[in-house]
Amino acid sequence: MASNRILYLGVLILCVTFYFASGVWFSWILLMLAVSMPILSLLISLPAMLSCRLIVQLPETVEQGGSAGLHLRLKSWRLLPQPEVHVRLNFRTRDTEKDMRFLSRLSQIDGVLALPTENCGFLAPELRRGWVYDMLGLIRLPLKLPKLGKMAILPMSSQPVPMPRMDQFLQQQMKPKLGGGYSEQHDHRVYRPGDPVKSIHWKLSMKTEELIVREPLEPIHRKIVLAVQTPRGKESRAVTLGNLRYLSAWLLEHGLVHEAVWMDGSQLQSAEIKTERDAHTVLRATCLVPESSEDLPVHLPIQAEWICAVGRKGGSSQ
Repeated sequence: MASNRILYLGVLILCVTFYFASGVWFSWILLMLAVSMPILSLLISLPAMLSCRLIVQLPETVEQGGSAGLHLRLKSWRLLPQPEVHVRLNFRTRDTEKDMRFLSRLSQIDGVLALPTENCGFLAPELRRGWVYDMLGLIRLPLKLPKLGKMAILPMSSQPVPMPRMDQFLQQQMKPKLGGGYSEQHDHRVYRPGDPVKSIHWKLSMKTEELIVREPLEPIHRKIVLAVQTPRGKESRAVTLGNLRYLSAWLLEHGLVHEAVWMDGSQLQSAEIKTERDAHTVLRATCLVPESSEDLPVHLPIQAEWICAVGRKGGSSQ
């Protein structure tokens, strides 16, 4: 540290001046002590300096506006107090925004650094450079720093305006079950050559005076796709991801399995959403998408009964 080095240099100059000016016998002892202080400090601090490790814990997800902290902890083998540690930290919240912070006296802080969560998206802390100092703060060694991931800041759920019409999917449509077999749902129709005899409904056939069979039915699985547009800017990100969270929760609440597609860089990503855990995973993945990602193609290479554009003005669907 610069202040410690300046202070030591001042002490050393005073000892040299006192030695040549006074000529007393103990001035030589004071001068030797001043000269040897950095070496003694380094020898005493070296075990702790070489074994010093910085342990950092970053939460994977946090709700927008919630409390989140970067947990910092030093671990080293030592008999004396923890040596001084300095770390340069960079916060990247968007592609072009950077917030540089310089952390010092890590051995004396409570170990928790509050993180900003007012905007949804992601926060990417980067430990750029670190040093560990001896007890006097005169000599430093480089500190090995861990690599951190990204923390996703999940948006608040927001209903699209206007709300897409999804009532059509609440009424389940059925179709004849291929190959027959057991089914809780079935329909009646006139017997056709090739139908198994066991499927004949004898009581109903006696009443109608013609052979009637039970035809097992199975639900028609209609593919629903939420096409998430690449958001640009914090306001667009909050609206787009908030709409995605609302629509996905609405579909799951009504028992509708669906799929989400989005762009991550130049790659088209897709994921099926069957449970709330799947929805949480997709929401986190879309929060981590950088603004430099390409836009979704106009014509998606996906066959689906309904595609809802999430984030496009007006919430259009096709």
